[in-house]
Amino acid sequence: MSKGKLRAIKKRIESTNSTMQITRAMEMVARAKINKVQKGLKFVRQYEQSMERVLKRAYFGLENRPQPSGEGDLLLVVTADMGLAGAFNAEILKLAELELKKQNVKRLVTVGLKAESYFKRHGVELSAFSHFYDIPDLDEAAIIVDDIMDTMEANNLGGLSMVYSNFKTPLAQIPKVVKILPLKPFERTENDLYDFEPHIELLYSDVLYSWIVSIVLRGLFETKVGELYARQNAMKNATENASNMIERLTLVRNKLRQSNITQEIIEVVNGAEALNG
Repeated sequence: MSKGKLRAIKKRIESTNSTMQITRAMEMVARAKINKVQKGLKFVRQYEQSMERVLKRAYFGLENRPQPSGEGDLLLVVTADMGLAGAFNAEILKLAELELKKQNVKRLVTVGLKAESYFKRHGVELSAFSHFYDIPDLDEAAIIVDDIMDTMEANNLGGLSMVYSNFKTPLAQIPKVVKILPLKPFERTENDLYDFEPHIELLYSDVLYSWIVSIVLRGLFETKVGELYARQNAMKNATENASNMIERLTLVRNKLRQSNITQEIIEVVNGAEALNG
């Protein structure tokens, strides 16, 4: 019986060690990708802020400012394609669920396999972008925005919001909702007057489009960096837990082995005494 227990413990140690090697490798892969993706996040944030300043100037340059039109909203939900990142995807999806209840959402656009799989069982029509990028770039964000604008025009939708993961620190990735359309009221800056070439009426739609692309690009980058940090942290914790489990199993195995050795010695001594007696 004891030998059977020893074999079972040995198998558990071997399987846990194999799992630990996988989690350690995934942690290293996530760390390597972070170094590539996080470098671009700072510039993407600056780009989005610059485009917002340009949009404000164009907006106040208009004599007849466009009014919101259309009924219903489109919700863009950005998650990861992969799991093994703790509660990262679940928190984004939970916030998206709340937005579905609060807003009059008629169409969904999902980025990431997790969001696509989750919302397929809902009654809302969706367009999905899964396994769409490894490192987000401007062209991919523009493709998503083109699909969004076509969908909004085809369905007469007036509102656009995005749910994504806002990267704060390596240990904190906070799901966030940003309202993109209709435009929020801007505050005019004194003496902030510009001349536009070509006419602002022609330029405004291009500026608005570029601003939306910059927001979506930032959402993709923020979510990607948060995903990688969440996966790195989850795999680091899993590796540490596996190491602790191996230590505990090794201790149990050594105690059981020592008990078996002691029992065998007692049996040998008792047998020898019986022969001499």
